[in-house]
Amino acid sequence: MPIQQADQPAAAGKKIIIVGAGIAGLSLALSIRKQWPDGPPPPSLTIYERESNDSMHSREGYSLSIRGDALSGGMQVLQRLDSLERLLALSLSAQNSRPGSFNLWSTDWTSLLRVSPTTTTKCDDGGRIPAGMRISRSRLRRVLINAICESDRIVWNSPCTHTEPLLVPPQGRTRVHFPDGGYDDCDILSKIRAQLRPHDTLDFTGIVCISASARFPEGDVPDPVDADWGGVLGAGNGVGLFVAPVSSSSALWSLSYPSATPRERLGRPFTKDEVDALLAEALEKGRGFCEPFQRLVRATDPETLTVLNAMDKQPFGHGSATGTEAGRVVFIGDANHAVSPFAGNGANMAMLDGWDLAEQLARNSSMETALEAYDGRSMPRSASTVRHSRWAIDMMHATGLKLAVYRGLLWLVGLVMRWKQG
Repeated sequence: MPIQQADQPAAAGKKIIIVGAGIAGLSLALSIRKQWPDGPPPPSLTIYERESNDSMHSREGYSLSIRGDALSGGMQVLQRLDSLERLLALSLSAQNSRPGSFNLWSTDWTSLLRVSPTTTTKCDDGGRIPAGMRISRSRLRRVLINAICESDRIVWNSPCTHTEPLLVPPQGRTRVHFPDGGYDDCDILSKIRAQLRPHDTLDFTGIVCISASARFPEGDVPDPVDADWGGVLGAGNGVGLFVAPVSSSSALWSLSYPSATPRERLGRPFTKDEVDALLAEALEKGRGFCEPFQRLVRATDPETLTVLNAMDKQPFGHGSATGTEAGRVVFIGDANHAVSPFAGNGANMAMLDGWDLAEQLARNSSMETALEAYDGRSMPRSASTVRHSRWAIDMMHATGLKLAVYRGLLWLVGLVMRWKQG
């Protein structure tokens, strides 16, 4: 994508450390290489990841919705990074015999609203690309990792313990420390909010989730979760349910319920008694949902079972008022604007953050100007996503008259969509 760039970009010849090989960090690394102009010396990049390469590849994880609408933009970023075609071939729609759709269901799995991803959206060159896809997070991450340039390093098994600004020449640098006593110095550091902004904590949304992956024989994932994904509402007791396919032999289920306070964290790994108690609790709380909910719970892989307090956080800017280190440390993805699972947009925002920050680092001659421009893009969409997720929480756990109103709105939206599609 052509951009108007500075003669000497802010990051020219600098050393950038990215803490975490997640979607945002990988997108940033790839986007810098993709957008860096000819002439100025490029920055050096090192990614430090707390997990091992083997453990990252061994976990199947869950699936994500990558979309191309104005608020999301993930499909366009992947196209710019020349990764879209590879990922489309690995998406769930490419693996399944029928294309899946996002749904909002009633408790008997009657679809209240169905949004088909078979439409297309505009891309940068004026052409058309698919409007969205569902893909496992592990596959998305693996493709991005494999695309990292040979000159850039991913250092595995390297959690960052703390950072400190360097007061000796060259000033303006940051030192990153690791558990083995080692350290690395850089000009720009991406992420690591908890240590630098300890008072900038997450907000509890009032919802607790019990989630897991269910395993089945190949091709035996029950309908409609074999291809479709979405939420089930109307259980009558304020309990919600989200389901999604992960592969041809597994699917995610996530039961959620209101709580006045966050649930106490259970130590991992769970004991057999803890697993049995959590599954019994899920079946009891989800008694208002019809099959295949019960079948999904009974097919749970115990190693994937989690209890999650749904949390989020408003985005913040990188100006002097935020207490950040004057442009040396940049917070992207969840480090800046953590969202709950109900947002359904975290991966898209992470990729956009990486692309937009890379563009501003290549376009502007000062870090202050680059970060101001980046914040101008990232903060509005992040705040909008947090608002959307809170609305989704309200709808998924509605009861009584509020539930009836939401049902009516969903029916109306579906009617308009069918009319527009002819």
